[in-house]
Amino acid sequence: MKKILILFLFIPLFACDDWLEVEPEDSVTFVNYFKSESELEALYNVVQSKMKYICFGKQPYFYSSIDADDVQADVDGYRKLDVSKYTGTSNTQSWTTYYGVIYLANVMIENAHRFENVSEERAAFWLGQMHFAKALAYFRVAQIWGDAPITKNSESIEPIGKSPALEVLQEALREAQSALNLPTHDKLVGTSGAAITTKQCASLGTVNTLLANICAWMGGLTGERQYWVDAEKYASEVLDGKAGVYELESMTGLIENVLGKNRKSDEIIYAISNNALDYDRNFQSFSKEAPGHFLISYPYLTQDRSEIASMVNNSNNTYTRIRVSTVERIYPEENDLRRQEFWYELGTLTYSTSNGEEVTPFAHIAKWRDMIRQMKEDIAGMPVILADCDWVFWRLADLILLRAECRARLDMTDEAVSDLNRVRERAGLSEYAGSTSKEDLRKEIFLERRRELFGEGQYYFDIVRNGYFREFLLGGFQTLTDEDVKNGALYTKVHSNAFNKNTLMTQNIYWQWQE
Repeated sequence: MKKILILFLFIPLFACDDWLEVEPEDSVTFVNYFKSESELEALYNVVQSKMKYICFGKQPYFYSSIDADDVQADVDGYRKLDVSKYTGTSNTQSWTTYYGVIYLANVMIENAHRFENVSEERAAFWLGQMHFAKALAYFRVAQIWGDAPITKNSESIEPIGKSPALEVLQEALREAQSALNLPTHDKLVGTSGAAITTKQCASLGTVNTLLANICAWMGGLTGERQYWVDAEKYASEVLDGKAGVYELESMTGLIENVLGKNRKSDEIIYAISNNALDYDRNFQSFSKEAPGHFLISYPYLTQDRSEIASMVNNSNNTYTRIRVSTVERIYPEENDLRRQEFWYELGTLTYSTSNGEEVTPFAHIAKWRDMIRQMKEDIAGMPVILADCDWVFWRLADLILLRAECRARLDMTDEAVSDLNRVRERAGLSEYAGSTSKEDLRKEIFLERRRELFGEGQYYFDIVRNGYFREFLLGGFQTLTDEDVKNGALYTKVHSNAFNKNTLMTQNIYWQWQE
C-alpha cells in the first residue's frame, strides 16, 4: 500500500486540475488510503513542497514593480506594461501548481470520512492545514489572475469557466475560516508528538493574518467598508495577542533572526522553509523573486567592497540598479536606521577610477546578508552566492501596517497613527507628525510599507490595493483607463495551458483585446 500511496501523492502534481490538463482519480481509488495519521501527514508534506511557488513563484507582477532606477532589458517591458512582453507561452505564468494544491487539499477534505486510527483532534489539525493551504492558493490566484475557476471537487472532470475575482476571494475566505480551529504556533505538534517549529506550518495567527489580507484585498477591490472592518478585526486578533505571541524584533534581530540564517523569531508569522539543499536542487528554476536577488551585488556575488562598488558603475552593464539618491528619497529621514541596515554603506561606498577613488552613486541592498555559496559555481557564468534564510511571506511589521491602513480607511485616525508609530519606533524615528487627513495618512502608511518591506514581494499588491498604479508604476500602467483596470489590466494574462480540454475558459478581457 505504501508504494501505491507514493504514486498517489506525486503523479497528480504534474496536472491536478482536470479541467485544465488531466483527469483526476475516482474516489474509489482512495478507499485504501488515510488509514493512519502518518498518511495524512505525507499528503500534507506534498502540499507544503508546493507552497514556495504559491508564495514566491515567478510572476510578471514582480517585474512590474521593481523598485529601482535601471532594470535589465529582459524585464523592462514588464515594468512598462509592454504588451509584447506578455505574448507567447514563455512570458506568461501558469496557475497549475496553485490548482494542484487546491486539488490535493480537496482530496483530504473530501475523504475525511475514510480516516482511520486518527483521533478527532488530530484529524481536525490536518484538515485545518489543508483548508489554510486551499485558502492561500485561492487568495493568490485572485491577487494574480483576478477572475478564475472555482473547482467543484477533486473528482469533477467537467469543463469549468471563470468566476469573478470577488467570488474567488469569498471562496478563499470560507476556506480560511474553516481553519480557525488550528492552535497557536507554540502548540503545533506533528504526528510523532514532537513540536513543530517551522513557521511554514499554519497556526491560528497565520490563519487570522490570511483572513486580514483577504478582507483587505476585497476592500480594495470593492471599496466596501465592511471588508475593512473585518480586516481590522482579524489583524487585531493577532496584534492583540489572541492568536499567539508575536513581537517585533530589534533592528539587529530583524536582520539576523527574521531575514537571516537564524530562522527563528517571534516577528515571523508565515515563512517558507529554505536551506542550501533547496537551492542546489532547484537552481535551474531559481527565480529573481527570491530574497535579495534583484539589486544583487552585496553580498551575493562578492564581499570585496571595491568589486561591489565597481560592479554596477559601468553604464553599459546589465544589472538592475537603484541610486543612492532614490534610496534617500524613499527613506527621507536621515536618522532612519533602515538606511544603514537595509543598505550597504549607503552614500559612502567608493570604487577605483582613473581619477582615483570615487563615491558610487548606486546603492546595494543589504537586508539579506547571510550567504550560501552555490555548489555549482559556474551555472550563471560566475560564482553564485544566495541568501541563507527562510523566505518570509508575512511578518508582524507587515500586519501592523496593514491594520494601520485599515484603520485609516475606517477613520480610526489615532489608532492608525499608533500602529504606524510602532514600526517607526523600531526604525529609530520619532512619532509621525505629518498630515492625518484620511488620504494623506493612507498614503503615508503605504510609503512606510514601501520602506519597511522593501524587496519582500508586497509592493505591487500594495500599489494595486490602494489604486496607486498610475503614480508608482511606469509606462503603460500610467495611461490605463478605469475600463482597462475593470477588464483585468492589473492581473496576469491567463496561460495557454488553462484552455486545454476546457471549452469554457476565457482570457481576461484586457489581454484578449491585446492579442
